[in-house]
Amino acid sequence: MRLIEGFEFFPLTFNDEGRLESGQEYAALLERAGSGPASDAIFLAHGFRNDVSDATNLYTRFLTTFRAHLARPEFKDLTARRFVVVGVYWPSKPFRESFDNTPAGTRSLGSDGQAMATATTQLEELKTDASPSEARKLDKAMRLLPTLEGNPAKQDEFVALVLSVINEADDDQTEGLPRIRQRPGSELLARLSPPAGDGTRGIGDVLGAIGGGVGRFLNLTLWYVMKDRSGKVGATGVAAAVRALHARGPAIRIHLVGHSLGGRLMASCAKALCDSPMYRPDSLMLLEAAFSHFGFSPDNGRGHAGFFRTVIEKQVVKGPFLSTFSTDDTVVGNAYAIMSRLAGDNTREIGDASDEFGGLGRNGPLRTTEIRNLPFRTPGTAYDYTPGIITNLDGSGGWIKNHSDVTNEAVTYAFASAIRHT
Repeated sequence: MRLIEGFEFFPLTFNDEGRLESGQEYAALLERAGSGPASDAIFLAHGFRNDVSDATNLYTRFLTTFRAHLARPEFKDLTARRFVVVGVYWPSKPFRESFDNTPAGTRSLGSDGQAMATATTQLEELKTDASPSEARKLDKAMRLLPTLEGNPAKQDEFVALVLSVINEADDDQTEGLPRIRQRPGSELLARLSPPAGDGTRGIGDVLGAIGGGVGRFLNLTLWYVMKDRSGKVGATGVAAAVRALHARGPAIRIHLVGHSLGGRLMASCAKALCDSPMYRPDSLMLLEAAFSHFGFSPDNGRGHAGFFRTVIEKQVVKGPFLSTFSTDDTVVGNAYAIMSRLAGDNTREIGDASDEFGGLGRNGPLRTTEIRNLPFRTPGTAYDYTPGIITNLDGSGGWIKNHSDVTNEAVTYAFASAIRHT
Protein backbone atom coordinates (compact mmCIF):
# COMPACT_ATOMS: atom_id res chain seq x y z
CA MET A 1 0.00 0.00 0.00
CA ARG A 2 1.16 3.53 -0.80
CA LEU A 3 -0.40 6.99 -0.67
CA ILE A 4 -1.42 8.94 -3.76
CA GLU A 5 -2.85 12.39 -3.02
CA GLY A 6 -3.62 11.18 0.48
CA PHE A 7 -5.57 8.17 -0.75
CA GLU A 8 -4.48 4.72 0.35
CA PHE A 9 -3.55 3.08 -2.94
CA PHE A 10 -3.40 -0.69 -3.49
CA PRO A 11 -1.88 -1.85 -6.80
CA LEU A 12 -3.32 -5.17 -7.96
CA THR A 13 -1.55 -6.88 -10.85
CA PHE A 14 -3.29 -9.50 -13.00
CA ASN A 15 -1.86 -11.78 -15.68
CA ASP A 16 -3.31 -12.27 -19.16
CA GLU A 17 -5.78 -14.88 -17.87
CA GLY A 18 -7.03 -12.61 -15.09
CA ARG A 19 -5.15 -14.36 -12.29
CA LEU A 20 -4.08 -12.10 -9.43
CA GLU A 21 -0.30 -11.85 -9.06
CA SER A 22 0.02 -9.39 -6.17
CA GLY A 23 -1.20 -11.42 -3.22
CA GLN A 24 0.44 -9.24 -0.56
CA GLU A 25 -1.29 -6.06 -1.75
CA TYR A 26 -4.56 -7.94 -2.07
CA ALA A 27 -4.30 -9.23 1.48
CA ALA A 28 -3.53 -5.70 2.70
CA LEU A 29 -6.59 -4.37 0.87
CA LEU A 30 -8.87 -6.98 2.43
CA GLU A 31 -7.35 -6.33 5.85
CA ARG A 32 -8.02 -2.63 5.46
CA ALA A 33 -11.60 -3.33 4.43
CA GLY A 34 -12.16 -5.60 7.38
CA SER A 35 -10.70 -3.19 9.92
CA GLY A 36 -13.51 -0.69 9.38
CA PRO A 37 -12.33 2.80 8.38
CA ALA A 38 -12.90 2.53 4.62
CA SER A 39 -16.31 3.71 3.42
CA ASP A 40 -15.65 3.70 -0.34
CA ALA A 41 -13.36 1.75 -2.66
CA ILE A 42 -12.50 3.07 -6.12
CA PHE A 43 -11.25 0.56 -8.70
CA LEU A 44 -9.32 2.20 -11.57
CA ALA A 45 -8.35 0.40 -14.80
CA HIS A 46 -6.01 1.68 -17.53
CA GLY A 47 -6.27 0.98 -21.26
CA PHE A 48 -3.91 -0.19 -23.98
CA ARG A 49 -0.37 1.14 -24.52
CA ASN A 50 0.14 1.45 -20.77
CA ASP A 51 3.05 0.03 -18.82
CA VAL A 52 3.15 0.27 -15.01
CA SER A 53 4.55 3.80 -15.07
CA ASP A 54 2.00 5.06 -17.61
CA ALA A 55 -0.87 3.52 -15.68
CA THR A 56 0.33 4.93 -12.36
CA ASN A 57 0.65 8.39 -13.92
CA LEU A 58 -2.92 8.12 -15.24
CA TYR A 59 -4.21 7.13 -11.80
CA THR A 60 -2.25 9.91 -10.11
CA ARG A 61 -3.62 12.59 -12.45
CA PHE A 62 -7.17 11.32 -11.96
CA LEU A 63 -6.85 11.24 -8.18
CA THR A 64 -5.20 14.67 -8.08
CA THR A 65 -8.14 16.47 -9.68
CA PHE A 66 -10.63 14.28 -7.81
CA ARG A 67 -8.97 15.16 -4.49
CA ALA A 68 -9.21 18.88 -5.29
CA HIS A 69 -12.97 18.57 -5.77
CA LEU A 70 -13.46 17.07 -2.32
CA ALA A 71 -12.60 20.47 -0.84
CA ARG A 72 -15.51 22.11 -2.67
CA PRO A 73 -18.50 23.14 -0.50
CA GLU A 74 -20.97 21.05 -2.51
CA PHE A 75 -19.05 17.93 -1.51
CA LYS A 76 -18.83 18.70 2.20
CA ASP A 77 -20.91 15.59 2.91
CA LEU A 78 -18.07 13.50 1.43
CA THR A 79 -15.49 14.73 3.96
CA ALA A 80 -16.52 12.04 6.43
CA ARG A 81 -15.95 9.32 3.86
CA ARG A 82 -12.72 7.34 3.84
CA PHE A 83 -11.59 6.22 0.41
CA VAL A 84 -9.28 3.41 -0.61
CA VAL A 85 -8.17 3.14 -4.21
CA VAL A 86 -7.38 -0.04 -6.13
CA GLY A 87 -5.16 0.43 -9.15
CA VAL A 88 -5.71 -2.41 -11.64
CA TYR A 89 -2.61 -3.34 -13.67
CA TRP A 90 -3.18 -5.72 -16.55
CA PRO A 91 -0.74 -6.78 -19.31
CA SER A 92 -1.75 -4.47 -22.14
CA LYS A 93 0.56 -4.31 -25.14
CA PRO A 94 1.97 -1.30 -27.02
CA PHE A 95 -0.51 -0.71 -29.81
CA ARG A 96 0.56 1.34 -32.82
CA GLU A 97 -1.95 4.09 -33.59
CA SER A 98 0.16 5.58 -36.37
CA PHE A 99 2.77 4.30 -38.79
CA ASP A 100 5.36 5.99 -40.97
CA ASN A 101 3.52 5.80 -44.29
CA THR A 102 6.62 5.67 -46.49
CA PRO A 103 6.97 4.02 -49.92
CA ALA A 104 8.63 1.12 -48.13
CA GLY A 105 5.18 0.15 -46.91
CA THR A 106 4.09 -0.63 -50.47
CA ARG A 107 6.91 -3.05 -51.28
CA SER A 108 6.77 -6.79 -50.73
CA LEU A 109 7.97 -8.34 -47.51
CA GLY A 110 10.53 -10.24 -49.50
CA SER A 111 12.16 -7.09 -50.91
CA ASP A 112 11.80 -4.82 -47.90
CA GLY A 113 13.98 -5.76 -44.96
CA GLN A 114 12.41 -3.13 -42.69
CA ALA A 115 8.89 -4.40 -43.34
CA MET A 116 10.05 -7.97 -42.71
CA ALA A 117 11.71 -6.96 -39.46
CA THR A 118 8.60 -5.08 -38.30
CA ALA A 119 6.32 -8.03 -39.06
CA THR A 120 8.69 -10.40 -37.29
CA THR A 121 8.75 -8.13 -34.22
CA GLN A 122 4.95 -8.01 -34.16
CA LEU A 123 4.72 -11.79 -34.32
CA GLU A 124 7.28 -12.12 -31.53
CA GLU A 125 5.14 -9.74 -29.46
CA LEU A 126 2.12 -11.94 -30.02
CA LYS A 127 4.18 -14.95 -28.90
CA THR A 128 4.99 -13.33 -25.56
CA ASP A 129 1.94 -14.73 -23.78
CA ALA A 130 1.01 -17.48 -26.23
CA SER A 131 0.52 -21.08 -25.20
CA PRO A 132 3.03 -23.61 -26.57
CA SER A 133 0.61 -24.67 -29.33
CA GLU A 134 -0.13 -21.04 -30.24
CA ALA A 135 3.59 -20.23 -30.28
CA ARG A 136 4.18 -23.06 -32.75
CA LYS A 137 1.51 -21.63 -35.04
CA LEU A 138 3.05 -18.17 -34.83
CA ASP A 139 6.49 -19.64 -35.61
CA LYS A 140 4.97 -21.23 -38.69
CA ALA A 141 3.40 -17.90 -39.64
CA MET A 142 6.82 -16.29 -39.29
CA ARG A 143 8.33 -18.79 -41.68
CA LEU A 144 5.61 -17.94 -44.20
CA LEU A 145 6.44 -14.22 -44.28
CA PRO A 146 8.87 -14.36 -47.24
CA THR A 147 6.36 -16.39 -49.30
CA LEU A 148 3.26 -14.18 -48.97
CA GLU A 149 3.75 -11.81 -51.89
CA GLY A 150 1.53 -12.85 -54.80
CA ASN A 151 0.51 -16.12 -53.17
CA PRO A 152 -3.15 -16.09 -52.00
CA ALA A 153 -2.96 -19.64 -50.64
CA LYS A 154 -0.02 -18.74 -48.40
CA GLN A 155 -1.77 -15.54 -47.37
CA ASP A 156 -4.88 -17.50 -46.36
CA GLU A 157 -2.75 -19.88 -44.30
CA PHE A 158 -0.81 -17.03 -42.68
CA VAL A 159 -3.95 -15.18 -41.61
CA ALA A 160 -5.59 -18.36 -40.27
CA LEU A 161 -2.50 -19.16 -38.18
CA VAL A 162 -2.34 -15.67 -36.70
CA LEU A 163 -6.07 -15.43 -35.95
CA SER A 164 -5.90 -18.77 -34.12
CA VAL A 165 -4.30 -16.99 -31.13
CA ILE A 166 -7.50 -15.00 -30.53
CA ASN A 167 -9.91 -16.66 -28.13
CA GLU A 168 -13.22 -17.48 -29.83
CA ALA A 169 -15.17 -17.90 -26.59
CA ASP A 170 -16.07 -14.23 -26.24
CA ASP A 171 -16.64 -13.33 -29.89
CA ASP A 172 -18.87 -10.28 -29.79
CA GLN A 173 -21.17 -10.07 -32.80
CA THR A 174 -21.15 -6.26 -32.59
CA GLU A 175 -17.34 -6.01 -32.71
CA GLY A 176 -16.64 -7.50 -36.13
CA LEU A 177 -14.32 -10.41 -35.35
CA PRO A 178 -16.79 -13.21 -36.20
CA ARG A 179 -17.19 -11.81 -39.71
CA ILE A 180 -13.47 -11.21 -40.07
CA ARG A 181 -12.94 -14.91 -39.42
CA GLN A 182 -15.28 -15.73 -42.30
CA ARG A 183 -13.22 -13.84 -44.89
CA PRO A 184 -10.27 -15.42 -46.72
CA GLY A 185 -6.96 -14.17 -45.42
CA SER A 186 -5.90 -12.99 -48.86
CA GLU A 187 -9.00 -10.80 -49.02
CA LEU A 188 -8.26 -9.25 -45.63
CA LEU A 189 -4.70 -8.44 -46.62
CA ALA A 190 -5.91 -6.98 -49.92
CA ARG A 191 -8.32 -4.68 -48.10
CA LEU A 192 -5.39 -3.53 -45.96
CA SER A 193 -3.23 -2.71 -48.97
CA PRO A 194 -2.32 0.90 -49.85
CA PRO A 195 -4.85 2.74 -52.04
CA ALA A 196 -4.59 2.56 -55.79
CA GLY A 197 -4.33 6.34 -56.02
CA ASP A 198 -7.58 6.90 -57.90
CA GLY A 199 -8.57 9.82 -55.70
CA THR A 200 -11.42 8.07 -53.86
CA ARG A 201 -11.56 7.94 -50.10
CA GLY A 202 -11.62 4.23 -49.42
CA ILE A 203 -10.48 1.95 -46.63
CA GLY A 204 -6.90 2.07 -47.83
CA ASP A 205 -6.77 5.84 -47.43
CA VAL A 206 -8.17 5.70 -43.92
CA LEU A 207 -5.88 2.87 -42.88
CA GLY A 208 -2.84 4.65 -44.27
CA ALA A 209 -2.38 6.28 -40.88
CA ILE A 210 -1.74 2.95 -39.14
CA GLY A 211 0.54 1.26 -41.61
CA GLY A 212 0.05 -1.15 -44.48
CA GLY A 213 -0.39 -4.73 -45.45
CA VAL A 214 0.76 -7.41 -43.07
CA GLY A 215 1.79 -4.86 -40.45
CA ARG A 216 -1.75 -3.52 -40.33
CA PHE A 217 -3.20 -7.00 -40.06
CA LEU A 218 -0.86 -7.89 -37.19
CA ASN A 219 -1.81 -4.63 -35.48
CA LEU A 220 -5.46 -5.62 -35.86
CA THR A 221 -4.74 -9.02 -34.31
CA LEU A 222 -2.92 -7.42 -31.40
CA TRP A 223 -5.96 -5.22 -30.79
CA TYR A 224 -8.28 -8.21 -30.57
CA VAL A 225 -5.85 -10.03 -28.27
CA MET A 226 -5.89 -7.03 -25.91
CA LYS A 227 -9.67 -6.75 -26.17
CA ASP A 228 -10.03 -10.39 -25.16
CA ARG A 229 -7.47 -9.99 -22.41
CA SER A 230 -9.10 -6.92 -20.88
CA GLY A 231 -12.38 -8.83 -20.79
CA LYS A 232 -10.81 -11.80 -19.02
CA VAL A 233 -9.14 -9.62 -16.41
CA GLY A 234 -12.39 -7.79 -15.69
CA ALA A 235 -14.68 -10.83 -15.68
CA THR A 236 -12.42 -13.06 -13.60
CA GLY A 237 -9.76 -11.22 -11.62
CA VAL A 238 -11.37 -7.86 -10.89
CA ALA A 239 -14.86 -9.26 -10.39
CA ALA A 240 -13.46 -11.75 -7.88
CA ALA A 241 -11.60 -8.95 -6.06
CA VAL A 242 -14.77 -6.86 -5.91
CA ARG A 243 -16.76 -9.76 -4.47
CA ALA A 244 -14.06 -10.53 -1.91
CA LEU A 245 -13.85 -6.89 -0.84
CA HIS A 246 -17.61 -6.74 -0.44
CA ALA A 247 -17.60 -9.92 1.62
CA ARG A 248 -14.93 -8.49 3.93
CA GLY A 249 -16.56 -5.07 4.21
CA PRO A 250 -20.26 -5.28 3.23
CA ALA A 251 -20.88 -1.61 3.99
CA ILE A 252 -18.14 -0.36 1.65
CA ARG A 253 -19.42 1.40 -1.46
CA ILE A 254 -17.59 0.19 -4.57
CA HIS A 255 -17.01 2.39 -7.62
CA LEU A 256 -15.65 1.07 -10.94
CA VAL A 257 -13.77 3.35 -13.36
CA GLY A 258 -12.14 2.25 -16.61
CA HIS A 259 -10.40 4.12 -19.44
CA SER A 260 -10.26 2.91 -23.06
CA LEU A 261 -9.91 -0.90 -23.04
CA GLY A 262 -9.99 -0.51 -19.27
CA GLY A 263 -13.59 0.54 -19.91
CA ARG A 264 -14.16 -2.83 -21.54
CA LEU A 265 -12.45 -4.42 -18.54
CA MET A 266 -14.87 -2.72 -16.13
CA ALA A 267 -17.90 -3.44 -18.32
CA SER A 268 -16.82 -7.10 -18.28
CA CYS A 269 -16.49 -6.93 -14.52
CA ALA A 270 -20.02 -5.52 -14.21
CA LYS A 271 -21.34 -8.22 -16.54
CA ALA A 272 -19.71 -10.93 -14.40
CA LEU A 273 -21.22 -9.39 -11.27
CA CYS A 274 -24.67 -10.04 -12.81
CA ASP A 275 -24.10 -13.75 -12.17
CA SER A 276 -25.67 -15.28 -9.09
CA PRO A 277 -25.23 -14.19 -6.43
CA MET A 278 -25.46 -10.78 -8.09
CA TYR A 279 -23.44 -7.99 -6.55
CA ARG A 280 -24.37 -4.42 -7.48
CA PRO A 281 -21.48 -1.92 -7.48
CA ASP A 282 -22.48 1.55 -6.38
CA SER A 283 -21.28 3.35 -9.50
CA LEU A 284 -19.63 2.70 -12.86
CA MET A 285 -17.79 5.23 -15.03
CA LEU A 286 -16.53 4.38 -18.52
CA LEU A 287 -13.98 6.88 -19.82
CA GLU A 288 -13.70 6.93 -23.63
CA ALA A 289 -14.39 3.20 -23.63
CA ALA A 290 -12.97 1.23 -26.55
CA PHE A 291 -15.74 -1.17 -27.44
CA SER A 292 -18.75 -1.15 -29.74
CA HIS A 293 -21.25 1.68 -29.46
CA PHE A 294 -23.84 -1.12 -29.63
CA GLY A 295 -22.35 -2.78 -26.55
CA PHE A 296 -25.46 -2.11 -24.42
CA SER A 297 -28.00 -2.36 -27.22
CA PRO A 298 -30.79 -4.97 -27.35
CA ASP A 299 -30.25 -5.17 -31.13
CA ASN A 300 -27.36 -3.86 -33.21
CA GLY A 301 -29.51 -3.78 -36.34
CA ARG A 302 -28.50 -7.30 -37.35
CA GLY A 303 -30.43 -9.14 -34.65
CA HIS A 304 -27.58 -9.33 -32.13
CA ALA A 305 -27.69 -7.90 -28.63
CA GLY A 306 -24.67 -5.99 -27.38
CA PHE A 307 -22.12 -8.03 -25.47
CA PHE A 308 -22.85 -6.08 -22.27
CA ARG A 309 -26.63 -5.87 -22.61
CA THR A 310 -27.19 -7.85 -19.40
CA VAL A 311 -25.58 -5.02 -17.42
CA ILE A 312 -28.57 -2.87 -18.41
CA GLU A 313 -31.24 -5.56 -18.29
CA LYS A 314 -30.29 -6.65 -14.78
CA GLN A 315 -29.55 -3.09 -13.62
CA VAL A 316 -26.45 -4.34 -11.90
CA VAL A 317 -25.15 -0.80 -11.26
CA LYS A 318 -26.90 0.41 -8.12
CA GLY A 319 -26.21 4.11 -8.53
CA PRO A 320 -24.89 6.42 -11.26
CA PHE A 321 -23.69 4.79 -14.48
CA LEU A 322 -21.63 7.29 -16.50
CA SER A 323 -20.10 6.95 -19.95
CA THR A 324 -18.06 9.65 -21.67
CA PHE A 325 -17.65 10.19 -25.39
CA SER A 326 -16.11 12.85 -27.61
CA THR A 327 -16.00 13.53 -31.33
CA ASP A 328 -12.39 14.57 -30.69
CA ASP A 329 -11.45 11.03 -29.69
CA THR A 330 -9.67 10.00 -32.89
CA VAL A 331 -8.33 6.77 -31.38
CA VAL A 332 -11.77 5.28 -30.77
CA GLY A 333 -13.27 7.20 -33.68
CA ASN A 334 -10.75 6.10 -36.28
CA ALA A 335 -8.26 3.40 -35.32
CA TYR A 336 -10.70 1.27 -33.35
CA ALA A 337 -13.55 1.54 -35.84
CA ILE A 338 -11.37 1.08 -38.90
CA MET A 339 -9.96 -2.19 -37.66
CA SER A 340 -13.40 -3.55 -36.89
CA ARG A 341 -14.65 -2.44 -40.29
CA LEU A 342 -12.65 -5.15 -42.06
CA ALA A 343 -15.65 -7.32 -41.29
CA GLY A 344 -18.03 -5.12 -43.26
CA ASP A 345 -18.59 -3.61 -46.67
CA ASN A 346 -18.81 0.10 -45.93
CA THR A 347 -15.43 1.59 -46.91
CA ARG A 348 -16.13 5.28 -46.56
CA GLU A 349 -17.30 6.04 -43.04
CA ILE A 350 -14.68 6.57 -40.35
CA GLY A 351 -16.24 5.67 -37.03
CA ASP A 352 -19.10 8.15 -36.56
CA ALA A 353 -22.63 7.28 -35.45
CA SER A 354 -23.58 6.02 -38.92
CA ASP A 355 -20.74 3.49 -38.91
CA GLU A 356 -21.77 -0.03 -37.89
CA PHE A 357 -18.42 -0.54 -36.21
CA GLY A 358 -18.10 2.73 -34.31
CA GLY A 359 -16.90 2.88 -30.73
CA LEU A 360 -18.54 3.90 -27.46
CA GLY A 361 -15.90 6.52 -26.65
CA ARG A 362 -16.54 8.28 -29.97
CA ASN A 363 -20.34 8.12 -30.23
CA GLY A 364 -21.76 7.03 -26.87
CA PRO A 365 -24.24 4.12 -26.55
CA LEU A 366 -26.38 3.74 -29.69
CA ARG A 367 -29.57 1.76 -30.31
CA THR A 368 -30.04 1.92 -26.54
CA THR A 369 -33.09 3.56 -24.98
CA GLU A 370 -31.85 3.44 -21.39
CA ILE A 371 -29.65 6.52 -21.72
CA ARG A 372 -29.78 10.18 -20.83
CA ASN A 373 -27.58 12.52 -22.84
CA LEU A 374 -25.95 15.35 -20.93
CA PRO A 375 -23.20 17.83 -21.72
CA PHE A 376 -20.29 18.10 -19.32
CA ARG A 377 -20.78 20.82 -16.75
CA THR A 378 -18.41 23.35 -15.28
CA PRO A 379 -17.30 22.34 -11.77
CA GLY A 380 -19.73 23.95 -9.36
CA THR A 381 -22.77 23.15 -11.49
CA ALA A 382 -24.80 20.30 -10.04
CA TYR A 383 -25.50 17.01 -11.80
CA ASP A 384 -28.65 15.00 -11.27
CA TYR A 385 -28.22 11.34 -12.09
CA THR A 386 -30.95 8.76 -12.64
CA PRO A 387 -30.26 5.18 -11.50
CA GLY A 388 -30.91 2.37 -13.95
CA ILE A 389 -29.84 4.26 -17.07
CA ILE A 390 -26.57 5.36 -18.63
CA THR A 391 -25.74 9.03 -18.24
CA ASN A 392 -24.05 9.73 -21.56
CA LEU A 393 -21.65 12.65 -21.04
CA ASP A 394 -20.72 14.51 -24.23
CA GLY A 395 -17.11 15.67 -24.06
CA SER A 396 -17.08 17.14 -27.58
CA GLY A 397 -16.08 20.74 -28.14
CA GLY A 398 -13.11 20.81 -25.80
CA TRP A 399 -14.29 19.05 -22.64
CA ILE A 400 -12.40 15.90 -23.71
CA LYS A 401 -9.79 16.95 -26.26
CA ASN A 402 -8.39 13.51 -27.10
CA HIS A 403 -8.53 9.87 -26.12
CA SER A 404 -6.32 10.32 -23.05
CA ASP A 405 -7.90 13.55 -21.77
CA VAL A 406 -9.86 11.81 -19.03
CA THR A 407 -8.28 13.19 -15.89
CA ASN A 408 -9.23 16.85 -16.25
CA GLU A 409 -11.31 18.59 -13.61
CA ALA A 410 -14.57 18.39 -15.59
CA VAL A 411 -14.30 14.60 -15.82
CA THR A 412 -13.46 14.06 -12.17
CA TYR A 413 -16.11 16.56 -11.09
CA ALA A 414 -18.70 14.38 -12.83
CA PHE A 415 -17.22 11.38 -11.00
CA ALA A 416 -17.25 13.13 -7.61
CA SER A 417 -20.86 14.07 -8.24
CA ALA A 418 -21.65 10.43 -8.94
CA ILE A 419 -20.06 9.36 -5.65
CA ARG A 420 -22.11 11.98 -3.86
CA HIS A 421 -25.25 10.27 -5.18
CA THR A 422 -24.27 6.97 -3.50
